[in-house]
Amino acid sequence: MDTITKKTRTRLSPEKRKQQLLDYALDVFARRGIGRAGHADIAEMANVSVATVFNYFPTREALVEEVLSQVENQFNQLLNQCLGEPNKTLSARLTCISHNLIDAVIDQKDWIKVWFEWSTSVRDDIWPHFITGNKQSLKQITDMFADAIENGEITAERDPKELGGLLHGICYVLYLHTNLHPDQAQMREQADQYLKNIYHQA
Repeated sequence: MDTITKKTRTRLSPEKRKQQLLDYALDVFARRGIGRAGHADIAEMANVSVATVFNYFPTREALVEEVLSQVENQFNQLLNQCLGEPNKTLSARLTCISHNLIDAVIDQKDWIKVWFEWSTSVRDDIWPHFITGNKQSLKQITDMFADAIENGEITAERDPKELGGLLHGICYVLYLHTNLHPDQAQMREQADQYLKNIYHQA
């Protein structure tokens, strides 16, 4: 069973306290899952009262929304790092995404754990938020494949949206395998093999 380590309490401004609670919330959500984490867990970790956590996040829905927004921002940062540079080849972009994902898993980043739970959950309380919140990132990935087709890097036989779904599937497999075998060199080699197959099939 996961245990929560209490932190030393310090006096902070309201803005910094809220961010601190969000950081703790992300930790708790990663450990216990989106459906199980709550205000009391965060209060225990932050060494504050439950009422303090409710002061910043008045409802469970507000807490979940704030945490998932943090996760979405982290994922967007990864994508922007890999897709933001112009004139990057499709192969380089795919490698960047997969290698950064592997590194995030090996480094035990809380956001990546929550993102993958979120992205594979069809629960009514969180799935609509995933669909609406990640529209921009899905568009970026779709545009990446559309540009690659236009540039002649891949053939036009496959639909960019379908390729985006295949990339998501590969990333999910890499996430699972990296958790089981957290060896960077091995997992990066495996990622490169997966991406080559999809790249050539496309």
